[in-house]
Amino acid sequence: MKRITTILIASLICGTSQSVWAQAKEKNISVTIQNDWNQEKKNEPVVIKLNQLNVNFAINSARVWDDNKEIPSQIDDLNRDGDADELAFVIDIPAKSAKTLKVTFSSQPATVTYPAQVYAQMKLNDKGKKNPSIQYLSVPGTTPAKEIYSALFHHGPAFESDLVAYRIYFDNRQSIDIYGKKLQQLELAKSNYYSSTELRKQGYGNDVLWAGKTVSVGSFRGWENNEPQYIDKVSLRSEGIIAYGPIRTIIEVEDRNWEYQGKKLNMKQHYILYAGHRDLQVNISFKEASVKENTFCTGVMKVEEQNVGFLQANGLAGSWGTNLPEKTDTINNPRETVGLGVCVPKQYVNSTMENAANYLVIMDTDGGQNLSYHLTFCTAKEDKGYKESKEWFAYLRQWQKELQHPCRITVKP
Repeated sequence: MKRITTILIASLICGTSQSVWAQAKEKNISVTIQNDWNQEKKNEPVVIKLNQLNVNFAINSARVWDDNKEIPSQIDDLNRDGDADELAFVIDIPAKSAKTLKVTFSSQPATVTYPAQVYAQMKLNDKGKKNPSIQYLSVPGTTPAKEIYSALFHHGPAFESDLVAYRIYFDNRQSIDIYGKKLQQLELAKSNYYSSTELRKQGYGNDVLWAGKTVSVGSFRGWENNEPQYIDKVSLRSEGIIAYGPIRTIIEVEDRNWEYQGKKLNMKQHYILYAGHRDLQVNISFKEASVKENTFCTGVMKVEEQNVGFLQANGLAGSWGTNLPEKTDTINNPRETVGLGVCVPKQYVNSTMENAANYLVIMDTDGGQNLSYHLTFCTAKEDKGYKESKEWFAYLRQWQKELQHPCRITVKP
């Protein structure tokens, strides 16, 4: 009797498995990426919004093909509601050319794993020094900024490509801090942003900037009385990792009921780092339509020693200089020379201003509820990087041109 029961159960399991796979749904589309610019685009980000596709099933995976070559990709749930929102990948496109790719969407979970080209981590700072990983954290706005800052290991989420690493402070500053690398590799999983002396001897990177009260590199600020303003009064403050990779990592910063310029604003910031990129894309959205009346700012700091820099009316700013990143440990932390840059699309540029500490770009939403910009940096110690200000500033101007010439994406069923 037991044998018959076992056979019956096995048959039911097998039949159920076949039924699940029989119900799998797929849809193929073609995606054409057109580079109209007279220069090659390397690691060009391609993003397809899934709600614009005529797909009658829940998308759980996708595969992208350039003829017989598979392009690594990922699907992201941007609003954390459990449904896929975007497909993303990067690709090289020669100048004045186009590529047409095949994309297969499936209702089944992914069956392939791509090598990680980016990495993100967020950890608690606990007394037992276990530093458990977390993905998302929200705290009441009444929580003192110093308490939140100290509650997280490396003070907020940290993330990297093989070229650079960033972290975003979890406090009212929400400042962007930078980790410079000598070698092109993913290393935060081992260094945890705080490289030991032994790891530095092996070529690992480290924190390379002392930002203080400046805008650091591309930190988002309010703008009142001709001064950058922190995001002080909120009802809830959140930070977390929306996407871990393997092609891009997305960090979310959310501020609810921010008391700013006589009103309350609900704001989300997404910080997106793509594979093969040193620059960081910042997308900011507001719930309130009245935000079109407000102004904000970003920019780059004047680095402490031997700073040189520039500020252009079209939204590009850069600086170069040397500083001591960790002022409390001058033995194990040598002086670092860095280049900083920020690029704000001209439709969001309200004005520009230089003060004693920063090169600033004052921004508005151009009549809408969103704004975006990019930021970037380098360190002179990179083995394949930029070694002087003239070289770095030339790169920034070329980078702005690249951002002004995105590829055109056409999707067909």
